[in-house]
Amino acid sequence: MNRLADHVRIFDGITPWAGYVPKGYQIDFIGTKIDLKFRKDLGVDPTTRGDKHIQTRIPTVQTDDEGWFEAFNWVAAAREARECFVMMTLGACFGYQATGCFRALRILNPMPCKLVLVEPEPENMQWVRQHLRDNDIDPAQHWLVQMALSDSNEPVFFPVGSPGTGAQNCLSVNLAKERRILREAIIKSGKTKEVLSELLLRNSTGIMRDLIPGKNYMAEIKYVSSITLGDLLGPFSFVDYIEADMQMSELIVFPPVINQLTQKVRRIHIGTHGTETHEILHKLFRDAGWEIVFSFEPNTTHNTSMGAFKANDGVLTVLNPRIART
Repeated sequence: MNRLADHVRIFDGITPWAGYVPKGYQIDFIGTKIDLKFRKDLGVDPTTRGDKHIQTRIPTVQTDDEGWFEAFNWVAAAREARECFVMMTLGACFGYQATGCFRALRILNPMPCKLVLVEPEPENMQWVRQHLRDNDIDPAQHWLVQMALSDSNEPVFFPVGSPGTGAQNCLSVNLAKERRILREAIIKSGKTKEVLSELLLRNSTGIMRDLIPGKNYMAEIKYVSSITLGDLLGPFSFVDYIEADMQMSELIVFPPVINQLTQKVRRIHIGTHGTETHEILHKLFRDAGWEIVFSFEPNTTHNTSMGAFKANDGVLTVLNPRIART
């Protein structure tokens, strides 16, 4: 586990992208084109970026932190693929992880592929379509699933708004305790009639919430449809790679389907949220016989043989030894 020195040559065969970047865009080392309006809520001003020629570089642990592990898995999954590549990104935001995989596959191991992008925030899903087209990927050839991931198919409350922040989940607002708090707040406000009208007519509470207190990332608490990871896996006999960044919803999404994952999936990378969540998922996969390739807890600086990095989200990469890499 965490033997980074074993992977120093993972990016061999990839020439870092160089060329002209249009105004308002950035392009990464593998050639993925990113409209910076997707980053606007994170403080990026698209009008000040691009419109120049650049030379990109291969990612490193010290400079890219968690991004190195994401790029590592794009490349590793692409190299392992055979015949047809299937990749799922859970909490897709604007789709960057999917296009990274797609481009790695095209460069290193060209073959047919199916991308499955799951994202409940409506504007994010519009961005997914644009981002795929910007990178010469036809959205109609892939699965775009505008639903929240949960442990059942019951409709769930979800904070809709502030696209691009990636700060939403369907766990915190659906806990029994949180729903009771929400109920009491509605009653206390004297707006029960207004909220009932919103629920019946718009599937919304009409209540706005700052996703990160003090940041003014506002979102409306609405009902959205949900899907389970088991539902997504059902139509596939084999999945090469699953990437997940679900702001703690991973805690309810992965454990119920560990047997299906073990039967069908080769590689998984999860950005974990909270030390306890990280430990639970690490143990889940270890006990199920998976190889723990990388496991670094969130909100911690880690020293490795390739340098130190700061983990905001945790890093959990696991490999299924029951599925041969031939």
